[in-house]
Amino acid sequence: MKRFLTTAAVSAMLLTACGDDSSSNANDEFGRSSGDDGFSRTGTLYVNESNHILSIALENFETQMCVVEEDNFTWKTVHINDEPDSMMYDFRGDTLVLYDIYHGHPDMDYGDLLVGGTAGNLYGTWTFTECDYSKEYDEIECYEKNKQYYRRTITFSKGKAELNYKLYYDRYIEDHSDFMNSYFMKQLIRTLSGNYPEVYLYETWYMDSSSVQSTAEEYGAVFTSKTKTNATFALGGKTYTVNVKHMDMSLNREGFFVANENKELQMEVSDGITTCTGEYITHYMNADYCKAEYRDDLRMDEWEDSNYGTFIAAEKYSSNNEDDFEQCLKGIAYKQYNPLEGYTYSTAAKALTKKGGSASDRESRREKSLRKWAKYAR
Repeated sequence: MKRFLTTAAVSAMLLTACGDDSSSNANDEFGRSSGDDGFSRTGTLYVNESNHILSIALENFETQMCVVEEDNFTWKTVHINDEPDSMMYDFRGDTLVLYDIYHGHPDMDYGDLLVGGTAGNLYGTWTFTECDYSKEYDEIECYEKNKQYYRRTITFSKGKAELNYKLYYDRYIEDHSDFMNSYFMKQLIRTLSGNYPEVYLYETWYMDSSSVQSTAEEYGAVFTSKTKTNATFALGGKTYTVNVKHMDMSLNREGFFVANENKELQMEVSDGITTCTGEYITHYMNADYCKAEYRDDLRMDEWEDSNYGTFIAAEKYSSNNEDDFEQCLKGIAYKQYNPLEGYTYSTAAKALTKKGGSASDRESRREKSLRKWAKYAR
């Protein structure tokens, strides 16, 4: 069974959030919601102190899931075992470092840094600093912006690990609602300028005002009006309007996927003659989507129940028309895309030999780490 990971589309950073969690496992080991903006959950802790290895597992957990049996989609109570998360732990002075283990080997390039406990002693309460430590290079990289959206602590005791989240969801939404200054807008301007059509609707939630400004200057786009949801700009002798017709960000409130983020978006881009409509929706499973009619748009996976049998569960509904949207945008671009424009052997060779991880690569690793911990805080 694959380990459950919450969606990467969590506006890049928000990976748990507020809501009620009334479920518990058969042994009543799991905590309850600690408030409208906080969650607590306890898993079983296994520690090999001689090798500094720990594992956290959700065992015999009672929850609701969308169970799929041939053509039957049933929203019902199940007891599951979720694959344990194993880590190597170490100490850097009075700071605890947790390294993920992949294929039996710890990833020493990136370790989560935690503070607040006792140096040399795993047991106690530790707070995530939102910083990474590379043992190989003895370097620390921090993600300070994350701290304004959530706070994570974990308490290790004999046989148990309790993870607590405090979320500031209103602040997060407010900071991710200026859609006309998003990475999507940068890509839209490039596409309408005759570059390769590459726009992803989920990037509407990725704020990047400096990139929008520099791209507008590069291609000569001049904004005549701009709000958070609408914009008009001149480009290449044409006038374009962008209008977010519908947007919704909410938190799933049912079942195993409680506190994961759901998103809906409908957007129009027009050159005054043709209007291109983009639609995007992603929603974690609840009773409303647990239906055969949604089969083609459901992500499904195999799960293990508490009796070590397996079953198929639908996890998430996703639908978008990005391919058609891109082609429509290509059709209203002021200049047609030419794949050979600007191509030279030297530029191609430079791209092929580029080395080193980008900021987005590092951020993806950070998101993966957050998603791992999020399942213990639903």
